[in-house]
Amino acid sequence: MEKEMERNEIKLPQFDPSCLIAEKDLNLGDHIYAWRAWGLFSHHGIYVGNGIVINFNTPDTESDKAIADVPKKDAIPESERCPRCDYMRPGGPGMTIVKTCLKHFGSTFYLYKYGVSWVEFYFSARGTCCPLDAKPLQQTVDTAWEKLKTGFGEYNTLTNNCEHFATYCKTGVKFCAQVIPPVILVEKAQVLPFDQIPVEKLLRITAGK
Repeated sequence: MEKEMERNEIKLPQFDPSCLIAEKDLNLGDHIYAWRAWGLFSHHGIYVGNGIVINFNTPDTESDKAIADVPKKDAIPESERCPRCDYMRPGGPGMTIVKTCLKHFGSTFYLYKYGVSWVEFYFSARGTCCPLDAKPLQQTVDTAWEKLKTGFGEYNTLTNNCEHFATYCKTGVKFCAQVIPPVILVEKAQVLPFDQIPVEKLLRITAGK
């Protein structure tokens, strides 16, 4: 009952207008995300200024989904590269760290929240917040630019994805809540619901371990 009351008092970031952010309000080093596939998952990146987001590019089939909400007047013809960023249809540069202009990152984007309580994290939409503390903004920007040059390993939806990349830039630790299943086999066939999983195990799962 107590948890149910706490849940009712917490606004889910996915639907909380305060999480929406306009380009003019962005700070260098902000972790932003945009909803894909009608809200089934979110794509993440680090804003580095001048309308550019550094992000871990998704597989080719996801790249076209990622810009499905871009107005037709702003769409890039097939096989032509965007003059402002690395995006190109179809598929772009493949699964790697890329620069993407805000126009092709998403027409509507949200500010990812850091340092939330575990209670808020448990009852928030996956891929919108993290209980870890964020580094200073400039350190985040420096890490994003560094990874643009050196890479972030092979893309893997469960263990090394765009949210892992963005949270690593912000905290130094990979974290992705979107990979947490509703229930988890803890030990000896004991199944626990998400909000009863030990924090230590959650941190291993969200880090892709």
